[in-house]
Amino acid sequence: MKKNLLLIIALFVATTMSAQFYAGLGLGYGMGASKRVNGTESAGTVETNIYGSYGQGFNTTLKLGYMFNDNMGLELGVSYLFGAAQTKDDSEHYFESAKSNGLRLMPQLVYKLDNGFYGRFGVIIPVMGSTVITSKDDKMMVGPGTFVVAESEMTTHGSFSIGFAGAIGYNFALNDNMNLFGELEYIGLSIKSGSAEYTKYEVGGVDQLPTMKTGQKEFTFLDEVDHSSDNTFSNPKWDPNQASVMLRQKAPFSSFGLNIGIVMVF
Repeated sequence: MKKNLLLIIALFVATTMSAQFYAGLGLGYGMGASKRVNGTESAGTVETNIYGSYGQGFNTTLKLGYMFNDNMGLELGVSYLFGAAQTKDDSEHYFESAKSNGLRLMPQLVYKLDNGFYGRFGVIIPVMGSTVITSKDDKMMVGPGTFVVAESEMTTHGSFSIGFAGAIGYNFALNDNMNLFGELEYIGLSIKSGSAEYTKYEVGGVDQLPTMKTGQKEFTFLDEVDHSSDNTFSNPKWDPNQASVMLRQKAPFSSFGLNIGIVMVF
């Protein structure tokens, strides 16, 4: 019994002595991965699919970690995405694009090798953010032979979603307490639509929002819609004073990118 107790104490002391905290700050850029059809492009009689991912863009990451020993540890990354604009529709007189920004949490397992290389993998959870969809119609018909310019902005928010995040990288030691790191990162993520609202709707330079009903400018997304009871446009009892209901969709946010930064070891 005493031998087992001494062994447990020895293992605890050895683990504690080799354990260490660290904190890091990184900057990176991700290219769209696992792209899906975001919209279409029209030129004359030809229509072409447009592929993209809202996960493309710059990101900054703050990471806090704890190594249980020289090789294994846990890390929490807090990343903010500054998404690149994604074209949704491009035709002769109409153009629509979308851009996403958002805060994501990344709890990860970390495995370090003695030669400076490491790997991490875990999940990514969006906690805040939005996608803004802007459109411009240069030739909107408002009457026989009468055309005006129409512009709109719609802000969408996602519902709870979870994805995969992982990376392989290398730590370059500057001294005992400071490392430079570079890593290749993959994020596999789709975000479900939750709600949307027009924040701008102008026709011929005139703001239409004050005259629009709630059901014309606010939307709620569900996985299942009953057109006989939910507030859909096709429901004969559609209430314009309540947000309209639509089927939920998934937007692609996957990326493959490069991150660089600095880590302080305590």
